[in-house]
Amino acid sequence: MLERFKQMWLGWQGVAKGILFAQNFLLMAVAYLFGLGPVALGMRLFGTKLLDNGPPNPGAKSFWVPRSPKPMTMDEASRQF
Repeated sequence: MLERFKQMWLGWQGVAKGILFAQNFLLMAVAYLFGLGPVALGMRLFGTKLLDNGPPNPGAKSFWVPRSPKPMTMDEASRQF
């Protein structure tokens, strides 16, 4: 009897895995097609760039942006981010 329940349980796990795979695929496809896709298409059409990929000024030899040092207090040093 216990062996029969074990086989039923293993069978159900296979069915559940298939259902979850289909559900995940469907949800991700909907999120991509109706969420990410139109946003990416709109940004491409309007030429919007979210990243600054160029050097700070046209004559610069590197992408390094110099920062002025600010004094560090103990409270600021104790926070990592």
